[in-house]
Amino acid sequence: MNQLSVLEILDRYGSVGPDFLTWLCVRWMRDDVPAPPSEPGLQVSFLGPVVLGSETGEATKISFSGEDAPSAPEVQAALRQGKRLLRSKLVFTAQDASWQFTLDAETFDLKSIKLPVPKLPDLDEYMAMRVQATQHLARLVEELFELYLPIRLDAVVWKSEVESWKQAAA
Repeated sequence: MNQLSVLEILDRYGSVGPDFLTWLCVRWMRDDVPAPPSEPGLQVSFLGPVVLGSETGEATKISFSGEDAPSAPEVQAALRQGKRLLRSKLVFTAQDASWQFTLDAETFDLKSIKLPVPKLPDLDEYMAMRVQATQHLARLVEELFELYLPIRLDAVVWKSEVESWKQAAA
């Protein structure tokens, strides 16, 4: 088996984060988000603002604000043009817990996280619950990424997936 150089890997898979976030958003648009193994009832929602980008075109980076921005016709038009989501606000809801956060797809940073942790008078207990809730969120993102990765690594399946985005955004 041939080993790929670092430059070949970056060229081939450098957009893996934006591709992941775009894949997840399109699945959300279709009401077809796969269930992570640890939370089969997980509900995923996208909120604005949304930042999309591409390396080509007149506008290489565009931002849409407003809570309903991800389902706006302008976002769908950008997806049809081949732009990918670089950043978006998401809400994960599982059982009686809800996490709201911004995912930066280029770095996989979870930002502005709102955790399902009640205010407690005991600071140590409160901080322990916040750490557990943050770890749970990171695990959910990781599990969704693991569901996406086999699709992304299969060139034929991935090409078909990207082509289907144009219909989903139509």
